[in-house]
Parts: sequence; C-alpha cells; structure tokens
Amino acid sequence: MPTYLVRTIKDHDLVGIFVAPNVTDLAFLIDEVLDPARCEYQRLPSGGIVWDSRAAKVPIEMSEDEEDDPDNEELIPWAEARSTEIWANHLYGGQGRWTKVGVTLEDLYGVDPDAPDPEPPPKPVRPSQPGRVLPFRRRQGT
Repeated sequence: MPTYLVRTIKDHDLVGIFVAPNVTDLAFLIDEVLDPARCEYQRLPSGGIVWDSRAAKVPIEMSEDEEDDPDNEELIPWAEARSTEIWANHLYGGQGRWTKVGVTLEDLYGVDPDAPDPEPPPKPVRPSQPGRVLPFRRRQGT
C-alpha cells in the first residue's frame, strides 16, 4: 500500500505521513486535520521512522494523571525518533515530485462546505375544506 508525505501547498507545512490505497482515501485521512484541497503529496519509497534508543511498550498505557501532565516525557515515546535515510532525503533534501491532492470536500461528501445552507422547503398548505371522495364510473363493456 502506498505511503504519502503530505504538506500544505501555500506554506509547505508538514501535514503528516499517511498510508492509503489511493488518493481518495488519502484525502479522507487528511480531512481529519484540514481541507485536502489545500495539500499536496508525494509517494514515499520504502523507509520508515525508527528509534535508536528505548522508546515505549506498545500498547502505551497511561493513567489519567499522566495523560493530563504536559511535562510527562512518557507521553511522547517518539520524541527521539528519526526517519530512515531514504525518507530523510524526501523530508530534508527536496527529492520527489509534489502533486496536488485534487480531491475536495465536495468530492468526498457530496456537498460544498462553503455553500450557504439551502432554503428550507415550504410548509405544506392545509386545505380549507375537507376532501371529497369522487366515485369512479364503471367502464362500458366490462
């Protein structure tokens, strides 16, 4: 499955590294952070993120007190992580070709989030008189 390096188009801010089967699924993942139409990506070759030293046991278990403490180093087990050399060439060396994501929120969800809300439908009008039942005539020859 492809791995994508994603940044914003305007400021080249790193958005993240994602694994997705296609660009549409990538756009859904980017949408958790920001509008995918504001992003561009490049496919990464084999590589990864590694720890040279002891990190943390997985799954990471924390008490509620530890979760609320911003100074707790254990909350960030990847603080000393680094990328492999191949990925570092893409992150720092400018290798690879950037491609606009090209999938909008309207493409993903079928609505334009910037469009004004539609007008509500008119309320049904109640007739001033009760309805009448009209009898049907039988056809001749049946």
